[in-house]
Amino acid sequence: MAPMRYSQAYLLGTFFLFLTSNLAEKVENIFMLTVFVLLAYSLLYAGYKVGILTKKNKLLLPHALSANQTKRVRVIVLVGSIYFLVWGVNQLIDFGATSPIDVFSNITNPGSAYSSKFSVYEERLATNTVNRVTQILILLSLVYAIYIPMLVFYWKKLGLVLRVFSLVSVAIYVISFLFIGTQKGLGDVILFAVSGFAILLASGSIVVDRALKRKIYALTVVLLCLAFTYMAINQASRFKEFGLLDSLMFGDVSNTWISQVLGKNLALGVYSILGYPSHGYLGLSYNLDQDFVFSYGAGFSQAFESYRYQFFGGSQNFFLTYPARTEVITGWPAGMYWSTAFPWFASDITFFGCLLLMFVVGFFFSRTWLRCIGRHDPVSFASLGQFFIFIAFLPANNQVLMQRQGLWTVVTIVFIRFFQKLIKGSV
Repeated sequence: MAPMRYSQAYLLGTFFLFLTSNLAEKVENIFMLTVFVLLAYSLLYAGYKVGILTKKNKLLLPHALSANQTKRVRVIVLVGSIYFLVWGVNQLIDFGATSPIDVFSNITNPGSAYSSKFSVYEERLATNTVNRVTQILILLSLVYAIYIPMLVFYWKKLGLVLRVFSLVSVAIYVISFLFIGTQKGLGDVILFAVSGFAILLASGSIVVDRALKRKIYALTVVLLCLAFTYMAINQASRFKEFGLLDSLMFGDVSNTWISQVLGKNLALGVYSILGYPSHGYLGLSYNLDQDFVFSYGAGFSQAFESYRYQFFGGSQNFFLTYPARTEVITGWPAGMYWSTAFPWFASDITFFGCLLLMFVVGFFFSRTWLRCIGRHDPVSFASLGQFFIFIAFLPANNQVLMQRQGLWTVVTIVFIRFFQKLIKGSV
């Protein structure tokens, strides 16, 4: 139950943080919002619990890798390393990196880098430019999802050369995202690494005594502090770049003790990070008051809608979604601020359907966790990482299916699982 306990602590923590912020005063349907959020998270927990109770006695014990299996693991890690390296180099070139000095300059000025990224996007749209390498890599997104969890879990099974090559590949991948001032690449790597390490601990692959536990806690705190510091600096740089003076959730922070110690600009970054995963509840409250209009899949997956519109044209179903319609009525911007993932899903399955979806997600989350610690199945490793991303971004947006990389990961995993069931049923 550990993954769900930590998930519940995080999700309820974001909601509590929202309730203590200035934004809570703007909610006119606080009872409805609170009941919906607590029901959704409770059903997520219930689904997970049912999945555990109905499967735990059938959990297979992990076994030692054979020589062929070890070789297969190393091949997968090598392919993943190449994938990350190609993605990183391609992205650096695609967004205009010309030298290591240029890369360093962008990384140290994330606000400017973030602004420049949108200039590149606009130029692509104007010239109808498509990067073929990126398109191919997106179709192979399962590799991106499998790689980091397996790298962490099987670290001791890898040779020195492969370890070094893997670290270099991951570093270049992360640097390519820092180059454009975007935190997604870093966030994905962290969540995938956490999922791999969680499997490592839960499967008993390493013995955790008190000394090791203290080291794990200390390392976790250090890494979280480093990640938080970078994200705060990143957000502070964006505030400066775009001339923003106040925090969305906490208003004017100039008189806070953080501002007095670190300065107002960095304080804005800190408060922005605190509000990043929690301000979406205000958007959710606005959406709960609107009527249902079916969005033909655009809410469930913006990536799917982007493909449909690209190849078939017609009207943009995005404007039928709850967040898009709510923006017209309330002014809460669907593309700038979050509304949690719920209104996006509700655009196709209603808010009541969202509650049922949470139960289903919790159920398959638990089954995936059991397969990871009992079978060490690579596809389950990839699935677990997607569940971690889903949970992490649930108070913000539908991150997994919002971008094409996530969509192709899910589609590929579902296809493989269906094929496995088909083969198993025909034997």
